[in-house]
Amino acid sequence: MKRRALKRKKKGNWGWLKWFGLAVLLLITGYSVFFFQTKYWNSNGKLAVVESYGLEVLISLFDSKASNYVEIIIPGNTQVLTAYGLGTWKLGSLWKLGTDEKIGGSLITRTVAKNFGFPVFIWQDALSIGDKLRIGIFKFTNRNNKETIFLKETACLKKTVFLDGEEGYLVNNDVPEKISSLFSDQKEFGNVLNAKIIDYSGSYNISNSVGTIIETMGIKVASISKNSGFGSDCKVLGKNRGLVKKVALLLGCSQTEVKESGVFDLEISLGKKFVQQF
Repeated sequence: MKRRALKRKKKGNWGWLKWFGLAVLLLITGYSVFFFQTKYWNSNGKLAVVESYGLEVLISLFDSKASNYVEIIIPGNTQVLTAYGLGTWKLGSLWKLGTDEKIGGSLITRTVAKNFGFPVFIWQDALSIGDKLRIGIFKFTNRNNKETIFLKETACLKKTVFLDGEEGYLVNNDVPEKISSLFSDQKEFGNVLNAKIIDYSGSYNISNSVGTIIETMGIKVASISKNSGFGSDCKVLGKNRGLVKKVALLLGCSQTEVKESGVFDLEISLGKKFVQQF
């Protein structure tokens, strides 16, 4: 009896399709992680971003817990004392000056913090693609919960005529509490926090300026002392890792330490080199 030859079943094309599909899935996942990875956005707190707004400067403050955002508009022809010891300039010209001096947007963020006490350290070009995407989604989702504040309409700025005949503004008074309270981080870091500032800089009034920024964050400055011997830029020591990181970025401090014990929730040491960048 002749045996029938067994017919081998031909393999279909499902093998390469499976690997192709897996490769596409991995590619999509990789792109999603890349595009939605954030550098600064924290869904538990606030995010303040300094942006150019035509001839003016815009501070966008996003509050993830309250699901709203506020835009604070500062006239570009506001005369300010710049950070990094670069003298007196109009606020709107600091974008170009920062590029020319190779210090980028940190010039305008630190200048805004120095003159108005706003705890800002992020500028538009420093955001990652993920940050920008999530901000765009947040704006669209909460478009009905937006508030715009024109700083020139408050007592914070005083209209004047400069020596060249051009009209502009000077920083006149402390920022109204209604505006400064918007930057409070109490919901994220706690309601009853205190800080100590140790000033080694030897510079007049710099510790008070830093103290204003810290208190705008909702942290009470309980002690300011003068000392000598610390030559570095600045150091931030505290009990909360997130708070220490934020204050270090805000002040441009290279030294940080998280320490559970201590009388104060936050300790900031301002060195002699700190004056050169503040």
